[in-house]
Amino acid sequence: MSTYAYLDHNLVISFAFGRASHLAPEDLGELFVARISPEEFAVTVEAAADLLDAGITAAGRCR
Repeated sequence: MSTYAYLDHNLVISFAFGRASHLAPEDLGELFVARISPEEFAVTVEAAADLLDAGITAAGRCR
């Protein structure tokens, strides 16, 4: 489960693990919270999308 909220000019991201099969069972039920500027979040998401796209493109060439 994850949620996003805008607070004090920052994006607040909360995340909790809900699968019983999670690799670190001690994390179940814990709530993790991070604050990041909207600009930094956008750059991070765009970089992740570029990496995924490069991986998909590279995988497509290997077939």
